[in-house]
Amino acid sequence: MNHAVEMGGAEKVLLRLLDNLDPETFDPSMACPGEGPLVDEARSRGIEVYTGHPSARLLNVKRRSLGGSRLAVLAYPFDLAVSALRLAALVRRGRFDLVYTNSAKADIYGSLAGWLARKPVVWRLHDIVTEEAFNRFNMWLFKTSATRFTSRVLCVSRASEQAMAELGVPRSKLATIYNGIDLESEAGAVDRDAVRAGIGVDASAPLVGMVGRLVDWKGPDCFIEAAALTAGRVPDARFVLVGDAVFGEKEYVDDLKRLAAERHLADRLVFTGFRRDVSDIMAALDVLVHASVLPDPLPTVLIEAMARSRPVVGTDAGGVREIIDDGVSGLVVPPRDPRAMAEAMTWLLSDADRARAMGRAGRERARRLFDIEVTTRAMEKEMLGAIDRGRVADGESA
Repeated sequence: MNHAVEMGGAEKVLLRLLDNLDPETFDPSMACPGEGPLVDEARSRGIEVYTGHPSARLLNVKRRSLGGSRLAVLAYPFDLAVSALRLAALVRRGRFDLVYTNSAKADIYGSLAGWLARKPVVWRLHDIVTEEAFNRFNMWLFKTSATRFTSRVLCVSRASEQAMAELGVPRSKLATIYNGIDLESEAGAVDRDAVRAGIGVDASAPLVGMVGRLVDWKGPDCFIEAAALTAGRVPDARFVLVGDAVFGEKEYVDDLKRLAAERHLADRLVFTGFRRDVSDIMAALDVLVHASVLPDPLPTVLIEAMARSRPVVGTDAGGVREIIDDGVSGLVVPPRDPRAMAEAMTWLLSDADRARAMGRAGRERARRLFDIEVTTRAMEKEMLGAIDRGRVADGESA
């Protein structure tokens, strides 16, 4: 179950898992709200998709609110109950053995649906549940759902797991399994000059990029401020923001473009919008930057860039230090600090030998910690364990 149909980091992770699950053991289907890129990708893999889940108003729930109006807040319990009941009926009708939730909203309504259908629920938790990111009611929902209705919470990082433990979820429910990537496919040959030409960047220009959804907590405005400072120090440098706003936040892109113009970057910063060739664009970068201002559980974009032997810069929050060995496989800078970010970007652009060495070290670190085969087998073991425990519990209760 996934509440989003646009392609974000969690959705890419989900597709990688689906691509690598043992087909002799697992037969997955997907429940989503409607049509979109994620649904298209799933169907292209032969996966059956059930649309219309959850109810439309639940999609307006935000991390720090229950909707945009008083009516939406009052209707939340009803919408949650209806969505859970409809999904529970789908689980029973489809004779599914396991409910697997892959997004924050799906964690809540999916765990309730699984409980109603008497099936085990496994969360793939891509969030750090703290007061920085969620309001207290949503945090209570996470704690209650994870503790009462969920078999296992598989966190993407130790930082994510620690936040759930501090929230009061029993350690026995928690485990950390890193997101995996296919190192060989990520490191395939790319015509860098052609990729750069496709986004309007000169082949010889030093190129720094940020990749991901354009939402405020990911810090694209901070990246723009750092790019402006870097441009003053590396006159031929160019910059690229790869991604688009989703989930009803399109106007934010206009704000970012205005900021870029104000910082005299209109001719030096490219907004690519949504792209399907993100990995190729990363291969064409000289430096990749992760700029989140809130703790990011495990920014997989850093791992993807490291697999491409690209030197990386990441903000020091969440699971970033679980990915980057600071000063060896990349550089870690304080969040909300464009000046420190610009210094790191400038340093990497100015020392090609050190940048290449960091890229090589990053590739080796990605191989050791984030190989898709290792992480998928660990995920399979956890899911099968949850199914077995659920069957035993059903036998005992009968």
